Amino acid sequence: MSNKIDFIKYLTSTLAAASRNLQSAQTPDLAAAGRLDRIVNTAENISSGYWARIAPVYEGAWPIAPDLFRSVRQSNANIMAGQNVANFDAYIALLVAALGTTPSKFYPSSD
Repeated sequence: MSNKIDFIKYLTSTLAAASRNLQSAQTPDLAAAGRLDRIVNTAENISSGYWARIAPVYEGAWPIAPDLFRSVRQSNANIMAGQNVANFDAYIALLVAALGTTPSKFYPSSD
């Protein structure tokens, strides 16, 4: 559970920092900042189903974890560029889809 909370904190702090940067830029992008803020403001939890797909990557050994952080950066960049994401749950769904995680990708079966 601690890893899930840490990951939620990482996501919200990353989104909030990006929003602050957009708001304080020489030419502020308030629309993009608002999209990021909406995600931060709705962040409460990650469903157990999504966490089951994220956890092996987040808790995995290097070099697996960087795939997750690249997906976070790319998803954030897409949102700043105009992609509309309704809330934190939709954001997590987007991350899972971008990551394409399945347990078998990271922990192959012994068949």
